[in-house]
Amino acid sequence: MKKLFLLLLFLSSTQLYSQEIKCFILEPPEQTLIGIKKIAVMDFNGSYGRVVSDYLISALLEKGRGITTIKGGLFSKDKEGKTYQNGAQTNIFTIVERSRLEQVLSEQSLGKTGVIDETQAASLGKVLGVDAIIIGTVNPISDQTDTREEVQVYRNDQWIKVMGDCVTNKVSVETRMRIINVNNGQIIGTKQSSYKNADKKCADELGQLASVEDLIKQCLQASVYNDFVNYIAPRFVLWEFDLKKIKVDQYEDLSDKAIDAFEAGNFDNAYLIYASILKEDPYNDVAHYNVAVINEIVGNFQEAQDEYQAALNIRQDEDYTKALNHCQATNAFNNNLKALGVIITPHKFSVSEEKMKSTTAAKIKLKGGSGDRITLRLTPETSGAVVVKVPGGIELELIEQSGSWYKVKTFDGKIGFIHKDDLD
Repeated sequence: MKKLFLLLLFLSSTQLYSQEIKCFILEPPEQTLIGIKKIAVMDFNGSYGRVVSDYLISALLEKGRGITTIKGGLFSKDKEGKTYQNGAQTNIFTIVERSRLEQVLSEQSLGKTGVIDETQAASLGKVLGVDAIIIGTVNPISDQTDTREEVQVYRNDQWIKVMGDCVTNKVSVETRMRIINVNNGQIIGTKQSSYKNADKKCADELGQLASVEDLIKQCLQASVYNDFVNYIAPRFVLWEFDLKKIKVDQYEDLSDKAIDAFEAGNFDNAYLIYASILKEDPYNDVAHYNVAVINEIVGNFQEAQDEYQAALNIRQDEDYTKALNHCQATNAFNNNLKALGVIITPHKFSVSEEKMKSTTAAKIKLKGGSGDRITLRLTPETSGAVVVKVPGGIELELIEQSGSWYKVKTFDGKIGFIHKDDLD
């Protein structure tokens, strides 16, 4: 029992509780197409081939693909999905317009369908002035089954069982995508996708039966958005970053303050707090880890990678290893994005002695609201000269307390005294 108590005591002071932060970050594709900027998307071979290419072009042109509304809980409102990575985008390719593609196809006598092989793709790509051409095949299979079954229907204000006609539409769609480098005609990427879909309706609901065409299109949308476009282009994903709480008495209050600032979207203040902790305790692995998290969220991938590595060098931890591996992959992809002209603007944290001191300083809140005015005096007495009058309800930096008077500092550097009766 004594050993268990000592173990728990050790964990409470060194191991950590965490606060999950959710935000959208740019996730690399499965296959990074090095040196590929401009592409043409051909109609896939087979029925619905034009549908696949239209879906693919539309998805590749989306600037914020993957960012959605974040659903709240049972009694909370939905939140707008957003990213803090300035300049991040998912439309990294320039796509040849359909009219230009069809014009060249006609001139090259390749037929109205635009169905070509790898050799033709290379020569066509040079005419179009693209780096790569996407081609593929689509093979839908459908089946309709008619049965007669006992079903429930609503008649005369009640549900009854009757024998009724039922129809089931089933589809299976296999699609394959290939990316051809026009410089040498080589296949630089392939992706295969298979989906099945079905719908069954009986009796009075037969008119609501989904058509074979609709079922096939749903499968093709799934192939494009879940498989093909994620294979070659980045997407935004909702990532849960584990911001860890420092369970060391000396820094516990500052850790809480940093997490509060972070949750309020004030990354600069959170960063400054952790920077102040690291100045006093440079071997605080948790502070290094949290600084890495903040950097990764705002798109400072190299700084994040360095800080994750620093945390791992101090203490071996599975969370640190996973975070470092993920950040290394993202950092490598970010360097490839730069070659395509997509620049994620680094966020600059301004760190100075004065700012760290101000950020970590204790704060006091004044009474009243914005319409009220509270007097700061030059000396701790009611007859003291007036330094300035500030709005009620704001927070001021606390310098020191002397009896019933508090020495404070305003945001613009003015120093004065406030009586305790003016505090909230």
